[in-house]
Amino acid sequence: MTAMDRHDQAYTYCAFCPKVCRFSCPVSEASHSESLSAWGKMTAAHLVHEGKRPIDAGTSKAVHACTGCMRCSSFCKHENTVGDALFAAREETIKAGLQPKGSASTLATFSQSQNPFGRELSSLVDTWKSDTPVRYPLFPGCSSLVKRPELIEDTLAVSRAFGAPMGVAKVSSRCCGYPLYAAGSHDAFKEHAQANAAVLEHVPELSVLDPGCAFTFNVVYPQFGVQLKTRIRTVVEVLADNLAHAPHHPPLEETVGYHDACHLGRGLGQYDQPRALLAKAVTKVTEAASIRREGGCAGGGGLLPRTMPDVAVEVARRQAIEVAGAQGDVAVVTACATSKRMFERAGRKSYDLMALLRRWADQRPQPLGEPDQKRGET
Repeated sequence: MTAMDRHDQAYTYCAFCPKVCRFSCPVSEASHSESLSAWGKMTAAHLVHEGKRPIDAGTSKAVHACTGCMRCSSFCKHENTVGDALFAAREETIKAGLQPKGSASTLATFSQSQNPFGRELSSLVDTWKSDTPVRYPLFPGCSSLVKRPELIEDTLAVSRAFGAPMGVAKVSSRCCGYPLYAAGSHDAFKEHAQANAAVLEHVPELSVLDPGCAFTFNVVYPQFGVQLKTRIRTVVEVLADNLAHAPHHPPLEETVGYHDACHLGRGLGQYDQPRALLAKAVTKVTEAASIRREGGCAGGGGLLPRTMPDVAVEVARRQAIEVAGAQGDVAVVTACATSKRMFERAGRKSYDLMALLRRWADQRPQPLGEPDQKRGET
């Protein structure tokens, strides 16, 4: 059985659908291309699977034009998992040698270093070795380890402020494997997932910073028959559970726009937790007209920034306008480091939720009875 065989019904349903989710695909909307709508992409995959169309450059472009954001599934009566089906179709482009350069280079790098950045991660993890006992072992994700170490620092500081101290776990030197899955290298992904499961066998719990990693562990691994014994929770989830122990500070007098990260929201169903944290930190939060299950995408998933970088940035630009308006004076807050990076690439000011929480938690406590000059209160 091929990877595509598992999605035969989804390809067929989408191909014969009258395009009722046409508006839902961020890639199609950003590129103004009907062939890159969920219907167009799944129809191309359906024709290939039925042997009615060869794998060619056009087909490869179609099946790679997906972030895996799952937004179309929110509007689908059959709840077709379009991203999963298109990622499976990418396997055929690998066999035919027609995958985009960005995807091919990602797989080559992963093959050499077991992560998409070509870095040796163990030494990076060692720099975060905790000198004190911690309650929650933290799995930051290789993206934060390599590109956003300040985000790890923010997370550790916030966890201490919430009475839930975290420390970077030694197992964080292993990538969750999402790039292999998104590239369509599913045999390699399953092998990598099984190896990770063996390493994690004696780790009872992990707090995962990157929602994409948490989604991969909790949702994608089981799809490939890999069940972790480790309890996987997001950092957002852990902090929300410890909200009663958070500092008693007034919110920062700021207005920010909140973006539901796709893997955190649609992937893991965590909508209320980040909003509860954000409500503590700032006085006003704006949101897009479509939120939660129907919320937009920042363009960072599915390897799109590596295969269609201009389209990925346009997806982020459009979502930032939806969330925070066209003027650009309101920062977009997200709990996903990749989404933050995409908003910044689109020229928008963006904060990671952890960084914002740290600014709020680091406020000087107001002694009882001392006037607050800024707020004019006693």
